[in-house]
Amino acid sequence: YSPNSSSSWGPKISDLPNDPSYGGNVANARNENDATKYPGMYYVPQRASAGLDPWVVPQTYNNWDEYYQTGITSTSGVNVSQATDRGNFSFGLGYTDQEGIALNTGMSRINAKAAAETQLNNHFTLGFSANYAITDIDKLSGANDGSLAGVLGAPPSYDLKGIPYHVPGDPYTQIYYRSLTFDNPYWVADNNTFNEKTNRFYGNGFLQYATRFNDAMSLDVKYQLGLDNYTTHYQDIFGYGSKGAKGEINNYGITYNSYNSLLTAVLDWHINDDFRLNALVGNEINHTTRKSYDQYGTEFNFGGWNHINNANTVTASEFQSKERTVGFFTNLELSWQNMLYFGVTGRNDIASTMPRGNRSFFYPSSSLSFILSELNAVKEIDWITFIKLRTSYAEVGQAGRYLNNYYSKPAYGGGFWTSDPILYPIGGVNSYISYDVLYDPNLKPQNTKSYEFGATVQLFDNRLGLDYTFSKQNVKDQIFAVPLAGSTGASSLVMNGGSVHTDVHEFVLDVTPVKTKDFSWDINLNLSKIINMVDELAPGVESIFLGGFVTPQVRAGIGNTYPVIYGSQYRKNDKGQILVDEDPSSPYYGMPMAGEPGVLGEVTPDFLLGGTNVFTYKNLSLAATLEWKNGGSMYSGSNGLLDLYGLSQRTEDRESTFVFDGYKADGSKNDIVRGGPTDLGAYQTLYSDVLSNIDEYYIYGNSFLKLRELSLRYFFPKSILPKLDLSLNVFARNILLWTELPNMDPESSQGNNNMAGGFERFSLPQASSYGVGLNVVF
Repeated sequence: YSPNSSSSWGPKISDLPNDPSYGGNVANARNENDATKYPGMYYVPQRASAGLDPWVVPQTYNNWDEYYQTGITSTSGVNVSQATDRGNFSFGLGYTDQEGIALNTGMSRINAKAAAETQLNNHFTLGFSANYAITDIDKLSGANDGSLAGVLGAPPSYDLKGIPYHVPGDPYTQIYYRSLTFDNPYWVADNNTFNEKTNRFYGNGFLQYATRFNDAMSLDVKYQLGLDNYTTHYQDIFGYGSKGAKGEINNYGITYNSYNSLLTAVLDWHINDDFRLNALVGNEINHTTRKSYDQYGTEFNFGGWNHINNANTVTASEFQSKERTVGFFTNLELSWQNMLYFGVTGRNDIASTMPRGNRSFFYPSSSLSFILSELNAVKEIDWITFIKLRTSYAEVGQAGRYLNNYYSKPAYGGGFWTSDPILYPIGGVNSYISYDVLYDPNLKPQNTKSYEFGATVQLFDNRLGLDYTFSKQNVKDQIFAVPLAGSTGASSLVMNGGSVHTDVHEFVLDVTPVKTKDFSWDINLNLSKIINMVDELAPGVESIFLGGFVTPQVRAGIGNTYPVIYGSQYRKNDKGQILVDEDPSSPYYGMPMAGEPGVLGEVTPDFLLGGTNVFTYKNLSLAATLEWKNGGSMYSGSNGLLDLYGLSQRTEDRESTFVFDGYKADGSKNDIVRGGPTDLGAYQTLYSDVLSNIDEYYIYGNSFLKLRELSLRYFFPKSILPKLDLSLNVFARNILLWTELPNMDPESSQGNNNMAGGFERFSLPQASSYGVGLNVVF
């Protein structure tokens, strides 16, 4: 790192005193042309700006460890319950407080729950359940505004924590090791705010009528009315002085209300000693309202008051929607001798979010299962405990969202910047334009057809258990947005057209290899393999953008697994060999060249395997859980940033010569030598200018083996506390990791949307956690 440049790799840290511009061993303007004043030291301009002695002895700082702190989570709760022959009730309170591993981050939650039911007479039962939670979260911003980018890119020779983050007497002028592309992470902790507050209530009340016509037939009728309501308010503040500007504020949020009415009637009929029929009919009405708002203010007039009224320019918007779905359904199950079960279901939904001609859609299912172990011949086999074979077919309809005659207020801008130089109303006159997303008037619900086959086997008095399931899903008429040319006046068209199929294999093994009076050893293994393939998209469309950046992206493409990483590749010859630049006058001479963008890797792993071992000795239990993810790919932007600034281990050797592993246009092996004493900038050019623009270089295998959890639990004997059920447990989570991805945990992906598992960029690192818990029941 060079204090004279925001992106230069600079000399070795030990050679900083010999730099002609700021080294103490060389006469220059910094030491008043006197090389004897500060021998063995060098000048740090940021220290001078902070009012500190600018001359320091070269050393390294662990900025990563100094920024992160030990997070602490405490959870406490109490639950009171009682049951009688006429009813029951329960009431609980809980509180969780979490301090994050990053500065000024954390979460607090208060939750209360209550439930009760009472039998009014021999036929009627009345009950309710209610839950209320208040959640307050302080978090970091994301993407290029994130503090983690500043911590990750901090040079080891720069004292990020020790050097004050602002000029003395001026809290709005930052001091930072680079230009203010990012904010100083410590300045962010005290000046920027990213807060989320949620109040949520959900619950239901029900009235149930039950009667028995005779010993063979009974009827249950139940009506339940439910509510799910939450209001979330977000506030994102970039304080006055953020990235050298005057800051901004964004207040936005959503109020969500969902009302659910559910009426069911169940008839249970023992037809005779062999046959039994269970029939259900029902009606469900779901009504949902959403109201969101957004207030965005830019350029605070002065610092110290982070309020929308202090913003120089304010824009606001509001969105409201109502949705209603009415469903009628039935479920019939016929059993024979508690051995053979056949069931059929049917449901018809009417959704308000679809075009008027396509609002009603029906989807059925059927299932067949056979409990082989109920056969008399099998019952005589002592070592067979339970065997069940099953198969099913199901269809599921899913409505999309259709908007008709929707208009919005326009905002016109140009170039890279997102500010609005033309903003309505102008001169008291407002303007509205058609929504830039078009909807196919013939849009219909997408349909998923699934087939499933499976078997469950329990042997040796449940000491050995096997369960296998194969399922196949075919999604037709998938709803997605197809990009449109700008000349159409719209950005995309929402339509049907996608076809995706999914094959899933799941295998579960339960074994108890050792079981004595005082000791047992239980093993659980869970293996799954999922294959998602894109078979068809809209006519003329080869792939669809799902998330990401200009490059790289996560996309869905015909003939590829779902999803794939798409971005810039190496330029290659017909044999797939990487080509290098052969122009001697080019600064990239002998280095790889970027080619056409394409598929860089598949996100979906080959398989997932999880395993848990539980050892129990009397009242003591030890459990260990391992997880193995094999296959799949990930783009690592954090490793790209480390290379860009020369902070990764592979950029450590920057003085030796190198020959990039590639080929020339004639097919011969590359023999162009770069680097060395006469070409010291070659390594930085390779990583900062060339490889940073080739996404393929930063695609890594996503396999890992992780010790997910280790826990120890002790159940206190009743002889000590006869009126209490008391247990104590200690645990450790995410404590060991083996992975192909350098410097990062593969699970530090870019959130839980379409990019999840495929992207990692300035992501919060995964943390190991250790804890203790006490459970008391009386």
